[in-house]
Amino acid sequence: MSGDGVVVRRRGPVAVVTLGGPGLVDVCAALADGDARVVVLTGTGGRFAAGPVGGAAAAVAALRMPTIAWIDGDCLDGGLEIALACDVRIAAPGARLGLRAVAEGRLPTDGGTQRLLRLVGRAHALRLLLTGDVIDAAQALRIGLVQSVGGLEAADELAERVAAAAPIAAAYIKEAVLRGADLALDQGLRLEADLSILLHTTADRARGLASFADGTRPGYEGR
Repeated sequence: MSGDGVVVRRRGPVAVVTLGGPGLVDVCAALADGDARVVVLTGTGGRFAAGPVGGAAAAVAALRMPTIAWIDGDCLDGGLEIALACDVRIAAPGARLGLRAVAEGRLPTDGGTQRLLRLVGRAHALRLLLTGDVIDAAQALRIGLVQSVGGLEAADELAERVAAAAPIAAAYIKEAVLRGADLALDQGLRLEADLSILLHTTADRARGLASFADGTRPGYEGR
């Protein structure tokens, strides 16, 4: 699968998306209708994303399956907005990250202000947005912008672990966390309970219980 500079390779249940052009929105639409359990986004040519278009970050954020960004090289402006839309970010030691829109007299328009705020807090978000500073991987780790620093193998290992879990449960966990972040605690708890009830109606839930009882691997099928 590919789309206007964006290439997708499948590694079993993991879809690895290489961002080399503006076609991410269409690729995300195809992934949403497919059977991938995890999506790993990577860059090419020393950049995390080349030539992203408006709405690309929103398309990534809308994916139900877990998403992991492996950031190698420069992850700036629209590229960082795409990375912010992912569920987990892992940066290579030499990565650089920043939102520089203020230097051009504008502001990020694909969720950068809101997602950065929710990830690193108001003070760190304002410092980065108001200065347009570009920070390295170690600084990004310290403020919570990335979750770890490592090579592509770290992202691959995480993707394999997540892909081995029950895919419906993983999607519901993602929904509960992301939607719950904007809800009052009592509303978030109701959402969690509702999703848990829905999960109990799936074949994967029954398979998981049976495998736990007899000590075998569950072999989840996403049903």
